[in-house]
Amino acid sequence: MMGRLLRLLPGLCLGLLADGTAKACVDDAVCGSTSWLQETYTLGSRLATESESKQAGPLTDELYAEGFSAVTVPIGPGVILSIVVFILLLTAHEAFVAAGAKPLLANHEKPNSIPLQCTFAIYWLLMMVNLSMLVPVSLDYALAMGQSATASGVFLSAPTVFALLGSMLGKPLTSEVNWDQPFARHLYLGCQGLAFSGNLILAFLMQAASHWNDATRKTCFWCFLLVNGANQFFQILPSIGLQTMWNIVTPNSQKTLWSMITVACRNSGFIVGPVCFAALSFTVRRGRDISPISMMGWSFVGLAMFQALVLTTASLCLPTVVTPVEDGKAATEDQEVELSPEDLQPESRQDIVRNIIAYSYERPFTVAAIEVSTMMLLEVQYGWSAEFCGASFMSVGAATMAATIISTVVVSRKWIRESWLFLGSTLVSLSGVFLLFDWPFYGVSGGGFLLLADSLVYAFSGISMGIAQGWATRAAMKGTTYDIQTFRVQNIAGVQISRFLAPIFTRFVLDFGGRNLYALVQLVMCTMGAYTVWRTVSLVWQGARHGQEAKKNANNNEPTPNTCQGKERDEST
Repeated sequence: MMGRLLRLLPGLCLGLLADGTAKACVDDAVCGSTSWLQETYTLGSRLATESESKQAGPLTDELYAEGFSAVTVPIGPGVILSIVVFILLLTAHEAFVAAGAKPLLANHEKPNSIPLQCTFAIYWLLMMVNLSMLVPVSLDYALAMGQSATASGVFLSAPTVFALLGSMLGKPLTSEVNWDQPFARHLYLGCQGLAFSGNLILAFLMQAASHWNDATRKTCFWCFLLVNGANQFFQILPSIGLQTMWNIVTPNSQKTLWSMITVACRNSGFIVGPVCFAALSFTVRRGRDISPISMMGWSFVGLAMFQALVLTTASLCLPTVVTPVEDGKAATEDQEVELSPEDLQPESRQDIVRNIIAYSYERPFTVAAIEVSTMMLLEVQYGWSAEFCGASFMSVGAATMAATIISTVVVSRKWIRESWLFLGSTLVSLSGVFLLFDWPFYGVSGGGFLLLADSLVYAFSGISMGIAQGWATRAAMKGTTYDIQTFRVQNIAGVQISRFLAPIFTRFVLDFGGRNLYALVQLVMCTMGAYTVWRTVSLVWQGARHGQEAKKNANNNEPTPNTCQGKERDEST
């Protein structure tokens, strides 16, 4: 038994390295599945079963391709008919709108409608599901296509480059100063329609690729990667315009609330993706051993279904006419103590946007590090089974959702000031980092304390990130270098870069330094994030104090009615 484990160790290490690039994400908040270690053990077991005499080495097709099933499940006529009906209905509705009619669920009188806000949130949910649904089968798929384990990581991480390019090229297509709502709507629907078509093309081609020879598969693997990259490019291309539209229709007083809800939807993608893949796999397999290539094709069918949901909500809910929202200045008790970001001086508003951009690099690093380290520690250090690890880590996602829901209720009912919730959630997240260390009193409960620490850090990081993005959108100034479009581009770039680097760096630290060194890295990053948040909320508090002093001075300098009357009498005399 020990000899078998020693022979599997090199393959396991390469699996860890390959997955280091497999966790890069398009957006800030939470992504992907954590089944990379489960896949490595599955492949290792397959190797040991097939040939005890082979030495474990790189995960290549010569060693492992023979262990995969060649059974395929073709896409049936029912699925094809559903796709055709959906396309016909969508085309008919858009022709109806092009003739001058209003989209069925759009509200031109009240631009900040619930269906429209749900459309924005569903878009970000899809961005997370895009990555989390592909991860579980990506390694087997790459090997069955004649590629290495490292190539599976490239298949998942390379689209990040296309997404970053799309966000940069998409910025100049729309302008907040001269907003063109019909063009922005057509751009969004057109790009999402191209991504929908790309997912279907990949689904059908992968079903056909199951029967191709090895040389053709190797070449087409990279062709499929390019198509998947193009999908990510078109999905992210209209994102800046969509977020600018959100900034126009959402009142400043509600931007923090809806930003927190958006982050909750991103976190939901972390849970929805793996669950949907499991349901899809159960439906397709029906107890059979299916080719990974065919299963990857069905994964893209699932992504096309999510893309169809995005297209449906956008077509029905995105208005053709948008009127900028006038946010009332109703006086409240909180305004005497705390100013809103949009009420600060221009210099303070610029500082807030700069701070939140820096926070967009710090916080995603912390979150991504948790995603890629927890499963490794639970299974390798504490010996938990792969099934128990996957089930237990769902508790982190559930805790995140519960904390986000509670915080949104608190913010919407104004039970607590946003600045206090912002700083408080950051401090709770920082305190949870101390539980990441492997303290001697943990004993056999170290895995449980690790999940508790992850829940605190992960959940409250989502809350603080939601408030941060809400504040940045409120502090952004139209027509300046600190407008909403500049912030969104910088924010997306920060999230993508941080999430690309964090998995590789974190697993390297875990490999050579262990849990305590990993916890120390997290402590440094969370401390930097807490300092950034402190500087941001201090700007709001200082603005409130200056506002109170200016108001007090104005009241002291205002002449009384008797004084004015006396001056008038003197002048007449």
